[in-house]
Amino acid sequence: MSQQYPYGVGISNVGSYQVSGIPYATSSLAAPASSGTPTEVSFPDVTQRIFVSNLINQPLRVGFSSNGIKGTNYFIIPAATPATVFPTQEFRVKVSSIFLLSHTSTPTSASVFAELSNIEQTLLNKSGPTGLPNWSGSVGVG
Repeated sequence: MSQQYPYGVGISNVGSYQVSGIPYATSSLAAPASSGTPTEVSFPDVTQRIFVSNLINQPLRVGFSSNGIKGTNYFIIPAATPATVFPTQEFRVKVSSIFLLSHTSTPTSASVFAELSNIEQTLLNKSGPTGLPNWSGSVGVG
């Protein structure tokens, strides 16, 4: 092993993603109306994979920055219906937080399950082009 380039846990370290993730779960998260302030779900470590379920019959926005979710950089999880009790979207991303907001003027609710890596948030913060969590301000993020 080179002393100049030590091997260890990090964003580009394959071994950090080959092991099972550490579970993280939270439910009944409020997602305010589209004109409100987005709800941030902050993870203790960098994620490997995230599942977001929409619990109410209102469409739900999921984004990777507050500006992105209030603008045009977000995903929409459809409203819950009798046919799709809790529509769920999977995201295989390396982030330290996500943002939730209703897609309409009516608030909604969500559950989040994530698989966490053993990578500290501080390592993610150093890797983005702006040096901020979740690369806020990047093209496609917000």
